[in-house]
Amino acid sequence: MPKITRDTVEEHRAAQHRAVLDAAGRLIKESGGQVPSLGEVAAQVGLARSSVYAYASSRVDLVIQLLLETIPAWTARVSEAIDAAGDDPGARVDTYLEHTLDFFVDGTHGPLMAAAQQHPEAFTDERVVESHELMAGALRAAIADLPSDAVPLLDAAVHRGAEMITRDGVDRDRVLGMLQRMARGLMVP
Repeated sequence: MPKITRDTVEEHRAAQHRAVLDAAGRLIKESGGQVPSLGEVAAQVGLARSSVYAYASSRVDLVIQLLLETIPAWTARVSEAIDAAGDDPGARVDTYLEHTLDFFVDGTHGPLMAAAQQHPEAFTDERVVESHELMAGALRAAIADLPSDAVPLLDAAVHRGAEMITRDGVDRDRVLGMLQRMARGLMVP
């Protein structure tokens, strides 16, 4: 019988689930975007592989759960930063670009996206689709001075900019400046 490490079984399960997701996220980040096996996650957490199945049914399920945590948390952070930038449209767009670029460069989002691309069915999970739609709507409202068709273009440029920084060693401020100039050129007068 496994030892319960919290006051209640519910708290124990929540802590184990958190440990499984943290280990999966860490392994994805360390590998540059490879989805770990449930056995690898189990070894990191110190659980039997069969015990991990109580928290994640597959590699795809791990990716989905991580996406469902990451998307709303990032949306809240970037929306708050954009709101703090005030009413100046240029400052709002600059803030969006800076936070998005840094999220891909410094965070686990880049490796998580690489991991998710190995399992595209994760993007079709209705909870992920709903979460992504909520994020997109909130961000479009926050940067309303950009034409709606410019946002995907800028997001693609941010992804590429993050690659230039992480893979090619291009200076972050140089990349951010290019992105900001591009965005200013796309802004609705």
